Parts: sequence; structure tokens; C-alpha cells
Amino acid sequence: MYNIKMVSKMLEMPAVTIRAWENRYQVVTPKRSESGHRLYTDQDIEDLRWLKRQVEERGMTISQAVQLLKKKREEETLVPESPSFEGISETLHQSLLSFDTGKANAVLDLAFSMFHYEQVFYRVLAPLMHRIGQEWEDGVVSVAQEHFASNLITQRFMQFFRVFPTHPQLPKVLALCPSGEHHQLGLLLFTLFLRKNGVDVIYLGTNTPNEGLAQVIEGNDVSVVAVSLSHGKHFPVVSELVAELSVKFPKLRFVIGGQGVEDKELPDDLRPWAVSGDVHEWQNWYQQEMV
Repeated sequence: MYNIKMVSKMLEMPAVTIRAWENRYQVVTPKRSESGHRLYTDQDIEDLRWLKRQVEERGMTISQAVQLLKKKREEETLVPESPSFEGISETLHQSLLSFDTGKANAVLDLAFSMFHYEQVFYRVLAPLMHRIGQEWEDGVVSVAQEHFASNLITQRFMQFFRVFPTHPQLPKVLALCPSGEHHQLGLLLFTLFLRKNGVDVIYLGTNTPNEGLAQVIEGNDVSVVAVSLSHGKHFPVVSELVAELSVKFPKLRFVIGGQGVEDKELPDDLRPWAVSGDVHEWQNWYQQEMV
């Protein structure tokens, strides 16, 4: 701990300036000795030195420098000093469940600035969506918390969908989860894979009824329908969907994925279209069916 006289000498700053910055901007909060004298920590000195440098070297006003310091502190508290995918995921998990949109988006911005976008999606967002979905099923988180988290993360996927250019010569894909299916993680990841490879995808998302799909396919020259299902209970709906659309569009192709395709009871009529969640298998499918 250092008294103000020593701090003034170390920083080559008048004590009156230090007291003014402290009182007006609350940039540091020194402790007090038993006799009432100010005592500054090493962190206080580092903060004051940083502010002094912004004012003298960058020409900022002290109020501008203080705002920048506050922002710097907020960013430093978002994730651990040595950020890991697990640390980012945990911080994001906490902010999502507390409905803190600002912090959640700040954590995501930071994650995308530090890591490749595919690493963020596959090692942070995908496991996190799975975790929150399981916590919702177990009654650990509320419906509102699950919806908030799912919607915010889905928005991030959508932002990236728009980033990649599409190649008109490639077949157009319609992506959906069947009626009654509310888990879209697999569909989001598969759509991200397609968009990265230049495929134009019409994303319909969860709980999509069969009605009206024929008009979408015909009106948009769709060549492939991608369906994601998480459970075998959706087999009848998907089988009906494939049968109806195959009659109307004999050349239409399908690709069916998600946890449901791992089920040993997958119906024979769906097996020719099934693709596992392995990215290498996605790549093989893409080379065979899309190029």
C-alpha cells in the first residue's frame, strides 16, 4: 500500500490531480489508514498510470479516458484472463440465464474476435444449446430462460448465414424441422455448413407443418429438402412428408439428420436419405449430391 505522496512521486503527478480524479470520476477508491490517510494499491497505481498515458500521449480528456477505462474493465471481466472455450461457455451460460442481453452479446463478440467462427459454433454454442436444452427438460431452467437463450444464439447463426456468398449453380436447399420438433441445433449447424459452401438455403426452422411446403419448393426452385429430427417419435411425420413431396416432385432429394437418424428403428423409407452428424460425412454427402 502506498500513501498519496509516494504515488504522486511514482507517477510524476500532482497530489491535487490524483485527488481530483478520485473525487470527481471515482477512478480509484483508496483505502484509509487508521489516521485517515489515503492508501493506494498496485492496481490503483496502474489505473492512474493508464489514465495519465491516455491524457498525455493520446490527447484525451480525462472524462474520455475514464469512460475508456470503464469499458476496458468490463471487457476484462467477461471471460477469464486465459480464456478457454469452457470459460466462455460458462460466462455465456450465466448471462443467458439471467436475461442479460448486453453481456451475452459482448461475450459472443469477444469469442468471435479471439477464435475462428467454426470453433465458436461447434465448441461453445452447440454444447451450450445442448446443455440448456437438457436443463430445461430436467426442470433446472424455465421455459422463458430456454427460449431467451435459444433465440439469442439462433440470431447469431442467422447473422453468419447472411455473410457467406451463394453460388447460383448449386442446388437450392429448404431446411426445416418437422411438425412437433422444437430442437433445431442440428439443423442450424448443417445450414451453417451449407452456407459456408455457397449453398442458398431457405431456413424455416422448428415445428414446420407439411402444409404449404409444396408451394415453397415450386416457387423457389428447391432441389433438396433438409430435415432434422431429434427423436424417433417424429418418424411418421417425416415419412409422410417425404412420401407427399416425392409424388409431387419426383426429382426432389432429401437429407435427414439429427439424433433421430441414429435410432436403430429408423424406417426403411428414410434410411436412403439419412446422414449422421459427423462433419466428414456431411462433406462426403455434399461432394456426391451438391457439386
